[in-house]
Amino acid sequence: MTNLKKVLLFLMSAYFANTYITHGWEKFDADGFWSTAFIERWGYGLYFMYFIGVLEFLGGIGILLPKANKYAAFTLAVVMLGAMITRVVFGTSVDDVIWIAFSMVTLLYLSLAYGMGEELERWIGKIKKRSKL
Repeated sequence: MTNLKKVLLFLMSAYFANTYITHGWEKFDADGFWSTAFIERWGYGLYFMYFIGVLEFLGGIGILLPKANKYAAFTLAVVMLGAMITRVVFGTSVDDVIWIAFSMVTLLYLSLAYGMGEELERWIGKIKKRSKL
């Protein structure tokens, strides 16, 4: 991997770390914007908002850690897939869905760049091996 690619991956990771640490922390406010969205607008429970907050907060930290970054980026991409589906089902602006989709794709790219592809191949190999037994 070239030095330029390493720097760009780190800068993208730093951006997402800032974003998800902030957004994750905001989800611990039971009276804030996110509680209204999760409970009243989308019909999810407060516990689910806290769960997503933990995933985002820890994912934001993990994306900066060399041994965790591929898992953190992949987990955040899955969270963004859920966010995108929620926004489409319950209606929101197209801009919002596009931004979430862009974040999801970028997080998937980061996870693959950090080695998640090899990890997924290993998991799939184990599943295939077990299914033959």
